[in-house]
Amino acid sequence: MSPQLIKILIIAAIIICVGVVLAGIIKFVRRVGRSAEAQVVKELVNLVNENGLDFVSEPEHPRLISNMNRIYLPMILKDFPDFDWDEIRKMLETQIKKEFSDRENFAIDETVVSRYEKTGNKRLIKCESSASFDEEEQKNYICVQSVLSFINSKKAEGENQAHALTCEKCGAPLTRKPDGEVVCEYCSTVVVGEKVWTVTSIKEK
Repeated sequence: MSPQLIKILIIAAIIICVGVVLAGIIKFVRRVGRSAEAQVVKELVNLVNENGLDFVSEPEHPRLISNMNRIYLPMILKDFPDFDWDEIRKMLETQIKKEFSDRENFAIDETVVSRYEKTGNKRLIKCESSASFDEEEQKNYICVQSVLSFINSKKAEGENQAHALTCEKCGAPLTRKPDGEVVCEYCSTVVVGEKVWTVTSIKEK
């Protein structure tokens, strides 16, 4: 075999190796680009380009909350097509007001989704609420962090737990009895073993 032919074969082998490596890199970049994290980053860039830093809600007070509704609500709806954020938000704010009922004139300005987490079968929605209350004739502003967990209703025991669920037959709100049984007071339907979005954590940031 001539030296020139050997050089040609070596160059050809190098070109093939480089091509394989480049193909692997391109495949990896495309896979990463389709990941949920990449989509979040892309959406953040789009939000900044369109609205500056408007994805952070800034009320008339210095307490900021991370409004990520535009990013995470579509993800949640993809996993849970029947998810009703307005209903969940009202339920959550009612529970928060109960938690801070000892604060004078406690009021919630806004509640938003700050993060959506998926780990195995676990689903968590982290929320933030901007709130205010009176203390010694002075208005105080706080950020309340809360967590919604998608769990079996029979595990959400205790009157302090709240859940958002509607009857599949008539659409009326369901009520969970002390024994864990979930019933519809309108059409008397009994629901067994369903999962619900339950408030599992409320704390001041």
